Amino acid sequence: MPQVIPTPVAYPMALIFGGLGLYMLLRRHGPNLWIGVRLPWTCADRDIWDKSWRLAAMFLLGMGVSILLSAKLFFIAVAHLIILGILYPVFLYRRKYGTLRYWKGQGWIDYRPMARCARCGHFQKLASYADLGRGACEACGAKLPEPRAGLRASWPLGAKKDRNFIK
Repeated sequence: MPQVIPTPVAYPMALIFGGLGLYMLLRRHGPNLWIGVRLPWTCADRDIWDKSWRLAAMFLLGMGVSILLSAKLFFIAVAHLIILGILYPVFLYRRKYGTLRYWKGQGWIDYRPMARCARCGHFQKLASYADLGRGACEACGAKLPEPRAGLRASWPLGAKKDRNFIK
């Protein structure tokens, strides 16, 4: 059975992708410029960053294993990483804030979320993702919508959000 990826190339690639995926599963970095799914919607909300980080880590780990098994599986994992790595954070942001809009503050990755008022449709700039249920609409004074249930609990039970598994 012929392989598309030669064996001397497959092992280092498996080590790189598998190692990066394992590193990403064990370490939790906040939004940064070097590693992770760097989209405006992930930089605007830490919970969405964490969920997309974990999804990308699992796909990278799967790419490392699949390159040893089959080239076809590897290319399927690459396509899933690219397509779902972009669509998943966009879907989560739209579900949580009701809009795809964001606003950019000062700096390279200083993206902030925007919420849409359910009563008048006004777009409200938020200082951080924690202000979603607390603020009021500037136009009509109605309370902004609460965050949807299930989006805050993005880590397994017992895991502390600000801590890494390895030190």
